[in-house]
Amino acid sequence: MILKSFKDEYYSFRKNKMSILVLLVLPLIFALVLGLELSHEFIDNIPMAVIDYDKSTFSMQLTDAFDSNEIFNVVYHPENEDELEYLMKNSKARVGMVIPKNFYNDIALLKSPTVMMVYDGSHMSITSAAKTKATEILLTYKAGAAIKQLTARLDMPYEEAYNIAQAIKFSNQTLYNPTKSFDNFLSPILLAGYVQSAIALVAAVAVDHGIYKKRRSERLGYSTGKTIFYTLCGTIAFMINIVFQVVVFRLPFEGNIFYAVILSAALSFSVSAFCILISALFENRMIAVVAGAVVFIPNSAMAGTTWPLLSMLSGYRSFAEFLPFTHYVSNIRYLYLKGFSINQIYGDIIYMLIFGAVMLLLSEGVMLIAEQKSDFWEVKADDLYERDEKGISLNI
Repeated sequence: MILKSFKDEYYSFRKNKMSILVLLVLPLIFALVLGLELSHEFIDNIPMAVIDYDKSTFSMQLTDAFDSNEIFNVVYHPENEDELEYLMKNSKARVGMVIPKNFYNDIALLKSPTVMMVYDGSHMSITSAAKTKATEILLTYKAGAAIKQLTARLDMPYEEAYNIAQAIKFSNQTLYNPTKSFDNFLSPILLAGYVQSAIALVAAVAVDHGIYKKRRSERLGYSTGKTIFYTLCGTIAFMINIVFQVVVFRLPFEGNIFYAVILSAALSFSVSAFCILISALFENRMIAVVAGAVVFIPNSAMAGTTWPLLSMLSGYRSFAEFLPFTHYVSNIRYLYLKGFSINQIYGDIIYMLIFGAVMLLLSEGVMLIAEQKSDFWEVKADDLYERDEKGISLNI
């Protein structure tokens, strides 16, 4: 029955153009759009507003340092803080800098004047990128000002002044994603979330409830055949899109592609088995689709894809660990960027396989129970028919 169920689902899938569209075509379109959207890799040309109350050569040089950096684009020069707030509130400027009066003179008098940076916190990705680069620029100018004062006041050699101003040197090294590319970070997991949702939507309506009228010998393995079919389809969809990202958009893939196949198959199996269970439980296809969507579509946000699980509440972390997607998403990202070995991911693969096996057993059980109910009512109907033929009236 497993093979028959697999073949039936294959022929049904071929006829259903919408299923092909959702599971195989739309993910590729989404991968294309996502790749084009994030192709620039990092955030740049952030619109910036600068209030320069000092108007000194040094303050203008500081403004030029921001404007010449690829991250910033100084496009506004408001006269006061009210104008700056207006620009920020209307999202015309995302970053603001306020240089105080007597800025350069205060530096010369060792008064440590304060440069105020203002960030638009409504978009945290922009804020994070802007804050990192602004800190680098300001620290560079702070050290330059200190060196200039030491050489001018104490007639100190430049090298000695530099060593004093830079008493502690910092060195940064970003491993596995040195360009800090958002494309490398987001694309693999966003696409994985979409493919998972596509599997869920298609598999959630796979069960033909008319099959309940068949004999038990034809029922055993019915769910298994469908689960295997959608596991195969899901794995193919995952791998097509992974190869597409790596070949077309040049995303790094440091791991073994075979490990990605195993990992993707394990997730496809767990999602397919769970959705076949949903399909067996709900005869109404609309309810089944909604149930599958409610369970799997939010997974992308719930599984620690953007906000790390280690920063979540302990109770929620325990819940997230139950989700198969949690055991997939970090590993697939690490296969792209770190080149994880099979020893580092096999525990999560085993969990997803066990999860899928439990769901599959439950779906087979649900269908057998439904068959017994169907057989019971068929016997009752036959009995009523025989009694009616004999002219016996029954009140039920």
